Amino acid sequence: MKTTSLMLAGLLSMIGTAAFAQTPVQQIHQDNAQIRQDTKEIHQDTRQIKHDNAVIAAKKADVAADKQVLKAERQDRNTLARAEQADVKKGDLAGAQQLDQARRSEQHAINAEKRDIKHDEHVIAHRSADKQKEVVARHDEKVERHADVAKRNHDAGKI
Repeated sequence: MKTTSLMLAGLLSMIGTAAFAQTPVQQIHQDNAQIRQDTKEIHQDTRQIKHDNAVIAAKKADVAADKQVLKAERQDRNTLARAEQADVKKGDLAGAQQLDQARRSEQHAINAEKRDIKHDEHVIAHRSADKQKEVVARHDEKVERHADVAKRNHDAGKI
């Protein structure tokens, strides 16, 4: 009976040791799989951020073009105002009134363009802020992944 008990205890001890030895290896495989998945997600985030950067750059180019259009419209308005003043000096009130109406419509178009530009600038600012948050989150994920790799390497060194 003692021999059977000792053999059974020895067998259980060997099974426990084998199970313990197997656990870190399985854990390392799981860690590696998780790290690969995290790396894929980080690469996807990086591609998304690059896409967002391209969209922001395009919107900035659009805003710059809109500012050029606004500058041209202002020059047109100023030209109409000068012509109106010249007509008033000559005494041509009908011509001055027509030029005044054209200048007012031009000013209305300028104000609408200003509102659109401001709106676009706000959209760009919000998108840039969101992108910055994504970059910070991605950096945190990289740090976490680095810690996981270090832990995995440490665990692998134990085996």
